[in-house]
Amino acid sequence: MTDFAAIRNLFHITESCGFDVKELQPWISRYGRIPEVLKDYYVELGAHPQLNGSQDFLIKPKDLHQYKNDDYLIFYLENQGACVWGIRWDDVAASNPPVYENYGNEEWYQTSESLTEFLHAMAYFQAVISMEFSNEEYWKIDEHVVERIKLLLPSKQADSGLYTGVQFFGQAGEVIAVMNNHDGYLLMFSAEDEQRFDELHATLQRLVDGEGIGNQNEFD
Repeated sequence: MTDFAAIRNLFHITESCGFDVKELQPWISRYGRIPEVLKDYYVELGAHPQLNGSQDFLIKPKDLHQYKNDDYLIFYLENQGACVWGIRWDDVAASNPPVYENYGNEEWYQTSESLTEFLHAMAYFQAVISMEFSNEEYWKIDEHVVERIKLLLPSKQADSGLYTGVQFFGQAGEVIAVMNNHDGYLLMFSAEDEQRFDELHATLQRLVDGEGIGNQNEFD
């Protein structure tokens, strides 16, 4: 079985919260097989509502037939249908294949090198939306602020091509997401409790204002 410990810890999941493997059987029968990592994810974690539906959606087994594609096995959907994520048919026999992203045209972009990379990045993205305390509006930031964040805040080691590029930072119990934007970057952040969120908000405000550089011990 695939190790999803990091995702379980992020969402404090201690028990199985997936679909019965029988629910995947029509899909497996139709396509011959599905990647082992994807099957494990559906069976272990696929039915967790916050993990798989806070912002974007893991397609439920009963709905997979609605997303037929001649070249890709589509399994994840953006919340407004603006894009989908899938696996090339040529790769479905692999246990942990790359994931691709499509914005409603013929061109697909590689989002991640592997399913595990994609699922971990998506978990952090869902977390930054679903944690109890979060910034209500995206902050627009530039490259200089991104570099300050990299200097002073630990990486979650879950960066991905998701949404054409997103990086994740923060301590335990908080998530900071920095997304590529056409004219810069968008900053989102959240925390599990109010005190941690207020501290994180203050820290990020200092970085946006150009303060705090050189005071790395604050985050050791």
